[in-house]
Amino acid sequence: MKAKIIFLMIIVVLFTVFVSQNAEIVIVKAYFWEFPMSVIVLISLVGLLGVIFGFIIAKLFDRPKIETGIKKKFPKDKKNISE
Repeated sequence: MKAKIIFLMIIVVLFTVFVSQNAEIVIVKAYFWEFPMSVIVLISLVGLLGVIFGFIIAKLFDRPKIETGIKKKFPKDKKNISE
């Protein structure tokens, strides 16, 4: 679990550095619209949409887990303490 958190923090720092280095204004053309937008905003929006769609797709294709209950397993070669 700790490795996942460290990996996520590294990704966030690299993304932040990448976004902060792209501060110029660009013209975004989408179908019939044209509007100026900062590259920082554009990259952040696309990244956020990617994360949101990734979570949605992961939840849609997530298989339900079968609940089997709690089972205690004892090794066969060891004797029970109460004997």
